[in-house]
Amino acid sequence: ALLPAACLLLPWFVSPEIAAWFSRPRVPRKEELSASDLIYLRRLARRTWLYFETFVGPGDNWLPPDNVQEAPHAAIAHRTSPTNIGMMLLSSLTAWDLGYVSSADFAARVHNALDSLDRLDRHRGHFLNWYDTQSLEPLEPHYVSTVDSGNLAVCLLAMKEGFREALSAPAMRREQWDGL
Repeated sequence: ALLPAACLLLPWFVSPEIAAWFSRPRVPRKEELSASDLIYLRRLARRTWLYFETFVGPGDNWLPPDNVQEAPHAAIAHRTSPTNIGMMLLSSLTAWDLGYVSSADFAARVHNALDSLDRLDRHRGHFLNWYDTQSLEPLEPHYVSTVDSGNLAVCLLAMKEGFREALSAPAMRREQWDGL
């Protein structure tokens, strides 16, 4: 019976070695970006930040509009969702990180947005899915989106780490020169 059992015994005997091999930490490949790739990515990040820099302000209670139509009929959708708010907060952090905004501007933008969030109606502590950015009134139908709430929650966790970094950063950073 040893010969037929060998088909099962052999994998059983070598399984600790296989498990050890799979459990080894992987050494990630490190790819360097070319100078032209870095320039492309910085321009893309700057254009993305320009949206928030242009359309997030006191007229919309420092909350991002859902979208902007340019042509053929210019219009701004003065409504926002938790996902939009989270993306705006992360874009603010990224703009600070890349040197597009100063620490003072970053702090002011986040403070203003969080003040607006404090004024929004909620359902059992949860943000509703759509709000008018000018009046801060919830839009019909009133509902809580677990997807949008989760997106905002993840963005807030990332913001927490970004705030820790910002607190320990010097007043004048090299990234501010790069951002110019």
